[in-house]
Amino acid sequence: MLKLASSLRTGLISRSIRTLAPTVNPAEQQQVQAVLPDKLYSSVEIEYRGHDKAVLKSYTSFLQQVCQHLEIPQGRLEVLPYIRWVQPALRSKFVHKKYKLHYETRTHISKLEILNVTGSTASTFLEYIQRNIPEGVGMRVGFTELQPLPLTIQKN
Repeated sequence: MLKLASSLRTGLISRSIRTLAPTVNPAEQQQVQAVLPDKLYSSVEIEYRGHDKAVLKSYTSFLQQVCQHLEIPQGRLEVLPYIRWVQPALRSKFVHKKYKLHYETRTHISKLEILNVTGSTASTFLEYIQRNIPEGVGMRVGFTELQPLPLTIQKN
């Protein structure tokens, strides 16, 4: 029984070794990366949310200063209306339904648009601003990539 189990194990190991993909030479990988052009983005939309309006205002000024120092073209800055969430709760655990408390949170939202950047510039910029994001602020990033027209549509 032990011999059967050990032969099954070695059979499984040998099968898994056979199914592994071949390794890629690092020199070939660098050549492939050098041939591919950098992506172009017409706009990068950064949406950030938080509960404190003053923190968002401070972070907005930080983002604008980063854009100025790195000479990144900045699009529109949009301050969206806040989202209000109210949760009613009873004051006591079980009775006195008439006496309730209302817990409320407000989520403030801002959007900043960055225009006409390359993929490497966008990734460097996003890495820098995400490392310096304050506590309690969430971020969502959307990209609009430029693509060439397909050959069937291009005019000769």
